[in-house]
Amino acid sequence: MTLTAIISDIHGNEGALTAVLDDARDRGATQTWCLGDVVGYGARPLQCLQRLIDDNAAIIRGNHEQAVIDGPFGFNPLAAAAIHWTRGLLEDTPEHLAFVEGLGDRIDTETAVLVHGSPASPVDEYLFREETLDHLARGRDFSPKLARSFKLIDRPCFVGHTHVPGVIDAEMKWIEPPLNGDGYDTGGKPCIVNVGSVGQPRDGDVRASYALFDGRIVTFRRVDYDVAAAAAAIFNEPALPDALGQRLIEGW
Repeated sequence: MTLTAIISDIHGNEGALTAVLDDARDRGATQTWCLGDVVGYGARPLQCLQRLIDDNAAIIRGNHEQAVIDGPFGFNPLAAAAIHWTRGLLEDTPEHLAFVEGLGDRIDTETAVLVHGSPASPVDEYLFREETLDHLARGRDFSPKLARSFKLIDRPCFVGHTHVPGVIDAEMKWIEPPLNGDGYDTGGKPCIVNVGSVGQPRDGDVRASYALFDGRIVTFRRVDYDVAAAAAAIFNEPALPDALGQRLIEGW
């Protein structure tokens, strides 16, 4: 079966994207599925878009692509600043802007469903670990958001958006990414797999996060890249807030 690299939330981090694609190729991946948010936050959005286009990756729209099109409504000031700057870059390269505007928000393959946020709201709904049944707040015993999502899938569903990797299994419980390169066996059955973020991890581990998928087994990967260089590229762009570079260094 074809081995696929599944990536998400690159956020203009060209160094992290290059490292991940190189790692995936070294492990035998022959295709790439991108779950959105190629742009936003980072200093090299056009280069990231072009690399994925050149690699013939399957790409869907994330909330940052949507914000480039419609405006950063509801975004915090740091994210909004990056969106306004990115929109300016895209307006100078109309072919890239047209590509972003043409992205769909869901892909159904024979073995998987691909969305950015959730099956119920593909572009912008978050599915956090805290919403799984074993992490619900005291006094709660049901997760309507997860129940709604599971009604809409009949196979593994891959998401990003939270920037935190992990699996929500069919019992709506949270499974941390297996360690030591061990794979998670989906059995081809409904589950929700968050592949984490290539370009802006938020789980305290600064390494780029992605997953490999052979049609049944998911293998989570963490890849080193030049974090300092990616942060410096943000620091050197006056329109981008320095905090966006600092968070790469801190992994949040």
